[in-house]
Parts: sequence; C-alpha cells; structure tokens
Amino acid sequence: MKKDKKIIRGIDHVGITVPDIEAATEFFEKAFHAQILYDVQPKNQEPMMGSEVENQLGLPEGSKVVHMRLIQIGESITMELFKIENASQDNAASLNDFGLQHLAIYVDDMEETAKLFTAAGGKLLSEPHSLANMENQPGNAGVYGKAPWGTLIELITYPGGLKDKSITRWTPPPQGNIKRSYAQKMVKMTMFLKRNPEISHDEFVKHHIRKHGPLFQKIPEAQRHVIRYIQTHPIEKKTDVLETNSYDGTAELWFDSLDGLETVLTSDFYKNRVFPDEKTFLDHENTLITIGYQDVIIGGDFETIEHTSLDKSEEQSKITAITTLEYSAKNSEKKILEALKQLKSHVLMEEGCLSFSLSQVDNKFIIYETFKSRKDLETHTSRSYAKTFKEKLNTMNISSKVQILNSIN
Repeated sequence: MKKDKKIIRGIDHVGITVPDIEAATEFFEKAFHAQILYDVQPKNQEPMMGSEVENQLGLPEGSKVVHMRLIQIGESITMELFKIENASQDNAASLNDFGLQHLAIYVDDMEETAKLFTAAGGKLLSEPHSLANMENQPGNAGVYGKAPWGTLIELITYPGGLKDKSITRWTPPPQGNIKRSYAQKMVKMTMFLKRNPEISHDEFVKHHIRKHGPLFQKIPEAQRHVIRYIQTHPIEKKTDVLETNSYDGTAELWFDSLDGLETVLTSDFYKNRVFPDEKTFLDHENTLITIGYQDVIIGGDFETIEHTSLDKSEEQSKITAITTLEYSAKNSEKKILEALKQLKSHVLMEEGCLSFSLSQVDNKFIIYETFKSRKDLETHTSRSYAKTFKEKLNTMNISSKVQILNSIN
C-alpha cells in the first residue's frame, strides 16, 4: 500500500451503552444541546439478537439490542447510544479502568455549560480548574463530571491554545446554527489582489481558486483560527451604473482574534508553503491589505455563499459590490455612519439583497453588498435612496469606489 494514499479519515463516532436511551437523550439535549439524527434500531421493532448478532458485536449469549440511536453535539463526531437487555452489565468505567473511559466535550462557556450539566442531572467531580503543563494557558480550563448513569464526561475549553505554538490539535468548530458569542471580537483581513503581470487574468483566477485556496486550507493553524475564507473575482460584463476598480480579485478571511491571525501568518506551513506560492501569482507591492473589526449590519458574517463553478453562467452567480469610502476629517465618520444607517434600512427591503456588511479601518469604510443577480444589484443602485446616499457623500467630499465581483466560497 502506498504511504501517500489517504484512506483513513478519522474517528466517526463513539458508542455508549445506557440504561434508558430516551432519558440519556434528554440529558444530552439539556446539557449540550444535542440533536437526534436517527434511530439505528427503533425501540418498537424486534430486538437485534441471535448468534450472528452476538458474533458481530461481541455480546454474551442471549443478549438483546433493543434500542440504538445516533445523536450529535455541535459539529463534531456522533455518539451511538445502545440499550442492551438480557446481559450482565458493569458500572461505567473510571479513569483507572482499561479501555475507553471518558468522553470530552469542547465548550466555549465553561461556567454556563457546567450549570447546564448539573441542571440536566449530571454531577461535577470538582469546580472547573486550569489545565496542566502544555495546556496550561490563560483561559484554558476543564472539569470532569458524571452523567446520571455514570459515564465519565469531561468539559474542556482551550481558547489560549498550547504553550508550544508549533503543535496543533483538532478542535470542534463553532456550531453553524448558533450565533457566535465572540462575533464582535473577530478580525477580518481583506486583500484587494493584483496579479503577477507575467500571468494572464484567467491564469490568476484558476491558480487562486484551484491551487492557492486548497493550499491555504492545509495550514494546520488555520483549522483552529480561521472562521471563514472567501475568494471573489470580477465579472466579465461591465456596467455603466457603477465606477469600478481594476483589482483582479479579493480574498476575505475572518480570524477568531488578532492573535489567531498572527499565529496563522507566522506558522511554518504559511511561511514555507503558502507565501512562496503567493509570489508566483500575486503582485505583492500593488496588493492592498486591510485588517479591522467588522460591524455586521445584516448577517454578513455567517450567511451561506455556495461555491460557484468557473463554468457556470453569470445569471447563476451571486454578485458582490464592494464600495470603498475614504475620509480624512474626523467629523466625517459620524456623518457617514448616519448616512449608512439610512441606506441600510432601505437595503433591508430589497428582495434581491442577500447580505449587507461594513468594515472600518484606516480612515476607510468598506461596504459589502451581495445580491442574487446583476439585475437585483442594478435595481438597488437605481433607487432614489442610493442616489440620495451618493449625494450626501458628495456634500462631505467623500469619494466612493466600487468593484463588482462574483462570489466564490
């Protein structure tokens, strides 16, 4: 077998035998917001039993599997709950026992989760405490507890990472269906990209999407610190409605913190693999990079933008208008924000608008507006409120530059 043949993916699920699956499900729902996926063995069906089942599952003679259910906590591996009858059963394992002996669940709020755990019927063995040795970093904590039937469960959080920054470990991602409590702390890096003049625009786009994007995803530190990564590239059809810039595309990256951004961009993989690749297709000197905290106005952080194939027609693509407003006078900032609030209230009424978000950095406001189609964007820009907004900017001597792009996730 070739060593580079990737046939192993990772742990798919863990199995836990419980005295009552309905009660166990209720505990996991209350303590960790677990969701039922499906029943492998519904309780109203004939039990799984017999010599074949006993051989397949390693069960003692006469055992009956009367109920099996798959549940999931967050965006992580699943748990398979078993209820088995007509067999002798030991108490749940302790740390000193051989074999699998505890389940660890990553949490973002240790205090709140500990309350949910005990309210659901679990029992903590101690107060939450700091982690040890390599894991002993600010903000990191853990605590062991027992489920009502005795299974040992650890609550753990390590936002501070490890002491040795060169080591990474897989961490369950934040739940996509729950608004992240740290959203306002995220740092966004926007890169307005200029291609290496030695390659064509089409070569640039293909390299950016097909090679550089997948290469960036392989950065181990990115798995922990990058919340979102989007590439955009100009549409071919020009418009007289808006003045556009001549960038070859953008890259937008959301990091969990400024430290997270620095960890990714100073990692060995980035310096040795990703950055050298950038030199092959980017003109670094003429590429503009902005870093700042994003002010989300209409779900701009977490809306889903589907992958758009290079071969799809323009009508099937989502259209993003990136408007850059530059100001110098300090009193302009407040006036621009007031105008933006009025603009936002109108854009919310547009059926074709998918998202409207705003970033502010270095005397610039950058507005991101995504629409279902070019027609929806042009309808928006022809509205009286859009013209009024532009007039207000003119009175403040604020110039606006717009680039229209196809959205590629």
